[in-house]
Amino acid sequence: MNILILGGGITALSAAWFCKKKYPDAKITLLEKENRLGGWIRTSHEGGFFFEKGPRTFQRSRSEHLLSLIEELKLKVIPSDRAAEKRFLLHNGKLRSMGSMIPRLIPSMLKELFVKPSSLEDESIYDFATRRFGSKVAETLFDPLTLGIYAGDIHKLSIRACFPAFYHWEKEKGSVVKGLFTAPKKAKGLFTIKEGMQTLIDELEKRLDIEIVLNCPIDAIEDTQVFAGGKTWEADKIINALPPPLPKRSIHVVNMAFEGDVLPKKGFGYLVPTQEKQSLLGMVFDSAIFPQQNRGNETRLTAMIRSEAPNPVEVALSALEEHQKIKKVPIYTSHFLAKEAIAQFEVGCTYPHGISVDACIKRAMQSST
Repeated sequence: MNILILGGGITALSAAWFCKKKYPDAKITLLEKENRLGGWIRTSHEGGFFFEKGPRTFQRSRSEHLLSLIEELKLKVIPSDRAAEKRFLLHNGKLRSMGSMIPRLIPSMLKELFVKPSSLEDESIYDFATRRFGSKVAETLFDPLTLGIYAGDIHKLSIRACFPAFYHWEKEKGSVVKGLFTAPKKAKGLFTIKEGMQTLIDELEKRLDIEIVLNCPIDAIEDTQVFAGGKTWEADKIINALPPPLPKRSIHVVNMAFEGDVLPKKGFGYLVPTQEKQSLLGMVFDSAIFPQQNRGNETRLTAMIRSEAPNPVEVALSALEEHQKIKKVPIYTSHFLAKEAIAQFEVGCTYPHGISVDACIKRAMQSST
């Protein structure tokens, strides 16, 4: 049996892993257009500092398939520090803890209990949140939450596709608040792989006895044939693990490292609502979330910045001074543009899979059957 897998990210590598287990005698070939495997998963040690260039933190309650794969590969997992439980929001130019914002939301939450469910099949996140909670909650809470995950526009993105739990709670419970408080209790906390997410990619590559062809872009796909890299590839089974055919957003990613502890507030990081009119989407306090990955007494931060910003490093440094009064100069900075990195699930989208690492592994498991 010949199996052809298209793509070289976590979906493709996971599909190869599951296929190898199910069809141990099959000839498996993986085609990847880039010169490396892993897609957006990449760990860097440049400058002597540990940084994830892509996904970095995962919720235990939403990572069943990822945790299972990590266990199979015998990789070491570490939990987040308790400080990561605290999250911040930029509100009127100042950092405020999410907990301090809750009292302001109570009237809207109480009102939401009595809002009748909509019969719409889908609607924008903004329309859903405004209808149920009011425009203030939509712009103060739903907007930064959406930016933090999708870097997208709440007026365009789908509530059904982006936040299916909210959508189904309204349909099944009649209320998002009621659904939130009656949902089964799940494991709390965040985790990551101690040596970095790149080790997941490296270990899969090392364990997979398959043919891997890099620098091989896909030109066309037919029933049992794929045209790629200037030749025709025949297969009994083709698994398409390429990114979804959806609009995508690009973002600037800026990593910064400082000697010593420069953070005035410890936590996961903070998000920036659109109404704040800033180029910064949010900032992650890497060294506070997983201090086990620090090389010593240091501060590591990652800033996510809108793709249209002309000078992302300057944006990140200005934000540090403006929002946290940090004037110290970092001893290390790096920047890259994550071009078309985040799929946009717009209203009416019927793509059945999510974009999380866990969703990618689940998709791979389903495609290998």
